[in-house]
Amino acid sequence: MQEISLSYAMGLPPKDAIAYFTAKGYAVTFDWKELWQQAHAQAFTVAGVARLDVLQDIRDGLTTALRDGKTERWFRETLEPVLRKKGWWGKRTDTAADGTTRTVRMGSPARLRLIYRQNMQFAYMAGRYKQALENADARPYWQYLSVVDFLTRPTHKVLHGRVFRYDDPFWSTHYPPNGWGCRCRKRALSASRLKAEGLTVERGAGRMVTQERELVDRRTGEVTRRTVTGYKVPQADEIAWTDPGFSYNPGAAGLANMLDEAARKLRTADPALAAAAVRHLTKGEAFAAWAAAPQGHFPVAVLAADDAARIGGTSALARLSPETWAKQRRHHPELTLADYARVQDVVEQGEVVQDGALRLVYVLDEPGGYVSVVKATRKGDELYLVSFWRLSRDNAQRARIVGQLRKTEKKQPGADH
Repeated sequence: MQEISLSYAMGLPPKDAIAYFTAKGYAVTFDWKELWQQAHAQAFTVAGVARLDVLQDIRDGLTTALRDGKTERWFRETLEPVLRKKGWWGKRTDTAADGTTRTVRMGSPARLRLIYRQNMQFAYMAGRYKQALENADARPYWQYLSVVDFLTRPTHKVLHGRVFRYDDPFWSTHYPPNGWGCRCRKRALSASRLKAEGLTVERGAGRMVTQERELVDRRTGEVTRRTVTGYKVPQADEIAWTDPGFSYNPGAAGLANMLDEAARKLRTADPALAAAAVRHLTKGEAFAAWAAAPQGHFPVAVLAADDAARIGGTSALARLSPETWAKQRRHHPELTLADYARVQDVVEQGEVVQDGALRLVYVLDEPGGYVSVVKATRKGDELYLVSFWRLSRDNAQRARIVGQLRKTEKKQPGADH
């Protein structure tokens, strides 16, 4: 029987999936429970691999398989001789931190099969997640689809066919895969297709619940508690739980990892180039993807070096956290993504007012202008945008607010002007 190529079955590998996969760092873990949820998406891992050269071999093999559309059989036949040569094959005795030992299975055909399928699926899903977000204006509704057969978990089967908006909290935890060997996927729909098929949109708000699960380490007997997330299914006395370790979105977590890498590069780049890059990021699809399911901190402005120094900043890069983003959406729902793309303009063109030792207020005093507030951490190693809002178009009202902001600096001890 001819072997089915996973990459062929899922379509040509999108470049976003490859970017997600190669952006992963490295983590060595004895047990998958030691590398929990989001770290799984951000750091490439194979439970039990304690040698970085072996990890590199496996990672390189998976990257090649993803990029070139290699089959699972190719992956197994290519990796087995390499791993055998390095001693990562068969059984061996491992010693835990407390000195206890146990016999564990290292490499095997079945192990390589699991590694291939799970990591390839995560990479594909992350790439498709980003693609779907980029097309969310045209197809804002996502339908959860499971393979309805005798192998499908009941908690996955009950979600089959259900529709949520792309930015619904449901997708933050239940974007597939939702467990080991999960075959579920999502389908993007336009408003017209939704109506034509007579589908109803559900909402996760108020229906997402969490539960503590006990996990026992077979090696040490140690019991750890982990949180899993479930969706209370309407008109059904059932909660669709994810498996332990899967209550997160691999695509969003991958974006967070890419943002961390971008921040590292922006901090060391020429300030003018860094500012231009931030403008590009906030005006593009990356910010829309982050805003829909924020994970990690998004770069929104590069301050002048003198401004950063005024509040003790060792870096001039200001970022937006998920917590501040949630607060902004509550308090300033009128602001659009295009408004947030103006933060760099406000920092460059606005009047700067110091509000305390750690805070700067930038005021772009014009009709419909903006106010950006940047705060440094106490150590000065991070800068964050903590508030952003639009000024009134009414001249008198705007003048009154701007005047109040200017008085803030005059009250500060040792103000220069």
